[in-house]
Amino acid sequence: MRALITFFLLCFIAASSCQSHDLALGQASYGDVVIYKVNEYKYGFPLVVRTSIIEYPEAGQQNFAYIKAIFIKDNYVDGTGGYPTISAGGVGQRFVKIKLKSQRSHGFNFTITIYGRY
Repeated sequence: MRALITFFLLCFIAASSCQSHDLALGQASYGDVVIYKVNEYKYGFPLVVRTSIIEYPEAGQQNFAYIKAIFIKDNYVDGTGGYPTISAGGVGQRFVKIKLKSQRSHGFNFTITIYGRY
């Protein structure tokens, strides 16, 4: 019994120490193409929360494709990365507004990939 508790405790510690904050919405299927891909990063400063807003399509551009999937990958796998949220639009729309927020005193590094179909 004691070995079982120790095993679960070690598994919990291992799982909590290597968490990333990925976000996957929708599902890319055959015929969908990458319509937007960007790497967004900001360095951390002591006691500061960093934010960034990504909009697709960018100002002055038009988008004729419907968004089928949005994948936001946190490139910090040690749990110190940021948190992505969708503010407006998204899957099934022709636009999306993504907010990226870091943890206090840390930066973030995200890869955003948007799939769509014309």
